[in-house]
Amino acid sequence: MLEPPALRARPRDPRVDFFRGLALIFIFIDHIPDNTWAYGTLKNFGFADASEVFVLLSGYSAALAYGLGSDRGPLKPSFYRAFKRAGRIYFWHIAILIASAIILYAAAHAFRDPAYVHNMFLQRLGDDPAGAAFGVLSLTYQPNQMNILPLYVVLMLWFPVMLTLFRRGVALTLAVSAGIWAVANFFKINLPMNTPGEGWFFNPFAWQLLFTTGAAAAMLGRSHELTKRSALLAMAILYVSFSFLYVAPWVPIGWLPDRPLLPPDLIGTVSKPDLSAWRFLHVLALAYMAGSLIPVSAGWLDRPVARAISLCGRHALEIFALGTILSFAAWIVLRQMGTSMALEFAVSALGVVAMAYAARLLTVRKASQAVPTTVPG
Repeated sequence: MLEPPALRARPRDPRVDFFRGLALIFIFIDHIPDNTWAYGTLKNFGFADASEVFVLLSGYSAALAYGLGSDRGPLKPSFYRAFKRAGRIYFWHIAILIASAIILYAAAHAFRDPAYVHNMFLQRLGDDPAGAAFGVLSLTYQPNQMNILPLYVVLMLWFPVMLTLFRRGVALTLAVSAGIWAVANFFKINLPMNTPGEGWFFNPFAWQLLFTTGAAAAMLGRSHELTKRSALLAMAILYVSFSFLYVAPWVPIGWLPDRPLLPPDLIGTVSKPDLSAWRFLHVLALAYMAGSLIPVSAGWLDRPVARAISLCGRHALEIFALGTILSFAAWIVLRQMGTSMALEFAVSALGVVAMAYAARLLTVRKASQAVPTTVPG
């Protein structure tokens, strides 16, 4: 049976899968506390980090999966799939939080080390179980490193509004989205946490701009004219270079100069929770460079390592969940066995291999489910 026009699949862009998978790997490495190898991830080379890449590409992928082409068909099927996806992400978030709490509470008990609980702000689960349970279910209690999936839930609920606006024009949609971002930043509007005076770490009113921009790129992607403008590419390269110089990634490395080239207060605050314009422009510049300089048919995207990373990007939700659990397991190993660059590399590499292997199993399973079986008779 043919799918409705709004749900008809378009060919996958291997670059999107690859960079989303790479973002998931960076997030895993960054989430291992005191991991020296995190100095090699994106967050140390510019304003934005893997979170921005993940959200931007999630908007792009969501538009392709649930909305692209809906201007020629009914919106209801796309709305249904978006709400269904939001529900799935919500339940995965709850499951990850419960599993992580069990692991960290068990480690705290086994090794008599309360840091496993306190450093992740999980103590509320023991101090006030009923209040914490309500906070978990209402998404108003988000322990450390467990705040990106709640954002993703809200973004998928925003998706139907965004898709409706797209029918009136991409420019209008981006203008509305940018307006919400600006108002949220100016008036400090955020969703509340169950701790008075606190808001979500990833402010959904701000971060929806990145998600919407990714979706808009998918809507405009049918025409590649934007990626053929050398002036825009030159501006993107200059901005990425400025970002690199400003964050000065060489400072933590002992045998390199220990001072940045630019004054640290040159541009003011570069806020991650509120999606600072500096971070937003940085991830857009990176995306523009990748889209302009890397063709869809690039041969290296089909090599084994790149394919393994791309499979992680294809199964983003499951691999993010696994990466979160593995980051806590790696932290326990490092805290108990002592930190060294060799051990940090070992646990980081094993985690990445486990994520790639899990993505391969998920791909094989999905392929087997898609193949119709026949019963001899």
